[in-house]
Amino acid sequence: MGLTFKSDGSVVDGKGNIIETSKSTEVNISQFEKDLERVSKDSGFIDQEGKIYFRDQITDKKNSIIIIYSHGAQGDQRIDKCLSSWAKVPPVIRDLHNMKIKSYVIKIYRLCSGVRGWTNEEQERMWRAHGKLGKLDLNLMASDGAQLMNKQKGYQKLIVIKNKLDELIELGFDKIILAGHSSGGWQSLKLKTLYPELITGVIGLNPGAGGTVQNRKDWPWWTDVRYYGFGEYNNLNALILTHDKDNFNSPKDYDVFKNIDTVKKINLTKSTCKGKISLGGYHGVTLTHCYSIEETKSKNIKNYLENLF
Repeated sequence: MGLTFKSDGSVVDGKGNIIETSKSTEVNISQFEKDLERVSKDSGFIDQEGKIYFRDQITDKKNSIIIIYSHGAQGDQRIDKCLSSWAKVPPVIRDLHNMKIKSYVIKIYRLCSGVRGWTNEEQERMWRAHGKLGKLDLNLMASDGAQLMNKQKGYQKLIVIKNKLDELIELGFDKIILAGHSSGGWQSLKLKTLYPELITGVIGLNPGAGGTVQNRKDWPWWTDVRYYGFGEYNNLNALILTHDKDNFNSPKDYDVFKNIDTVKKINLTKSTCKGKISLGGYHGVTLTHCYSIEETKSKNIKNYLENLF
């Protein structure tokens, strides 16, 4: 049964029951919408060059496959701009624009989800509470009355993606793929486990959360944050692209999915493509033009999509 995430910090189950709530929705919504307004102007359907076009140019919704792409994220206290070099829709996804998959045509939606999360003080409170309990304190509340765990940036990002998913479904699109890099990919995986009936599949480009591998060794609580919010892993259908030299992810980070037949992992370590500092090193190797060229030959993504439809 899926959950509905709202911008006020509340969570509603499939029967409409509120299972988590904020005591002060006005404050939460104001901050959430203010942050989102700053970046949402860059959201929209884009062509292969990354240029936005009007939605009404898509005249055959039933025969369109919509790929919603979500970028990665930096620290909780920062707003991520999706036109930054590392946050732009990468060539390997843009190249899918107007590609035919059987009788369907692919369209790309660039989603800017650069909302903020915890303040420094809130992050410190969560860390101290975790140190005492040895796990996340889900009862800890923010000063405005919201459940503090649900103000974390990854959770806020998940809300933005879910809201866009609902909007596109309401408009009549019913074949939707979530794609994303880093945190964008990780939150997309979570949503698929929560709403398997709404999302056909997921393309994860080096998906992950919680900082670098070393960061999670030094601060183990970030591992708990990383895996917070997943639904049933068996609901997952995804293509995960990874690299052994990715310092934000290790191969074992994906072991939780290893027994799921509908999850396919592609290891790019033998690729000739190199990581670029501006794109996060090997964590962003899937964002490079080099990788997009390799993909035209390997057809890993195209083959995944063809198997879905």
